[in-house]
Amino acid sequence: MKYSKATVVRLVALGISASTFVTAVRAESDSAAEHSRNAIELAKKKDYAGAAEEFTKAVEAEPSDAKNYTNRGRAYRAAGKLAEAEADFTKVIEMNEDDADAYSERGKVKVSAKNWDGAIEDLNKAVELDEDDVDTYRFRAFAYLSKGDLDKAIEDYSSVLKKKDDDAAALERRAFAYRSLKKYDEAIDDLTKIIDDKPKDPEAYRARGYTYSLAGNNEKAEADYKMVLKLKPGDADAETGLKAVQAKLGAGKGGDKAAPSPAASPAAP
Repeated sequence: MKYSKATVVRLVALGISASTFVTAVRAESDSAAEHSRNAIELAKKKDYAGAAEEFTKAVEAEPSDAKNYTNRGRAYRAAGKLAEAEADFTKVIEMNEDDADAYSERGKVKVSAKNWDGAIEDLNKAVELDEDDVDTYRFRAFAYLSKGDLDKAIEDYSSVLKKKDDDAAALERRAFAYRSLKKYDEAIDDLTKIIDDKPKDPEAYRARGYTYSLAGNNEKAEADYKMVLKLKPGDADAETGLKAVQAKLGAGKGGDKAAPSPAASPAAP
C-alpha cells in the first residue's frame, strides 16, 4: 500500500505545535532559556526553521541538556529536515537509552521518510518504555498500514480508540484497513460512528457509500452518495459513485448492465 508524498507530509505535521516543545526550566542557563523561549515564539508562528536556529543556540549554550536536542529535533521535523531531526533524537537516545519520547519522535521521523521498518522498530521500543502514548500507536499504525500489515494496523488503531473512542482519524483509517480486508461490516460500523458524531462530514458518507457498494448494499450506497451531493453539490466523485450504484440497482430490475464502482481513494493520515 503506497501513499503520496503529500499524504506523508500531512502526517508529519500531526502533533507539531508550540505546546509540543519542552519549555525551559530554572536549571537551564539564562542564555539557553532565552533562546528556547524565542524558539517557542517562532514555533507559534509556524516558523520552524527559525525555531530550529534558536534551539541550536540553546544547544550551544547548554549542550548537556537533552531537552534542547529534543526541541530542535521536533522543529527540524516540522520544517521537513528529517535527517537533522533523526540525528537529534539519536543524540537524545545516546544520552538516555530509556527515553521513550526520543524513540517515539525518531520513529515519527522515519515514518515521514517512509522507512517503515525502521519506524516500527523505534516505535516498538517507545511502546515498551511507555505504553500510554497515543501518538506512538497512531504513527506505528500508519507504518503498518503503509506496509500492508493490516491486522497490526487495526490493532494499533484500536489501541488509540481505547484511549479516545471518538477519534475520527483513527476510525477512518481503521475502517480503511477493515475494508481492505473485506471486513465490510466492521468498516461500516467505524464510518457510522464518524457520521453520528459529525453528520455533515461528506467524506465519511463517501467512504461508507463506497463500502456499502462493495458489500452489495446498493440501496444504502445510493443514499450515502446522495448525501455527499447534498453536502457538496456537483462533487464529481460522488456523481460517479451514484451512477455506478444506480446502474447496479437498474440491472437488478432488468435495466442496463451495472457500471463498475469507482476506485476508493486512500485514507488520509
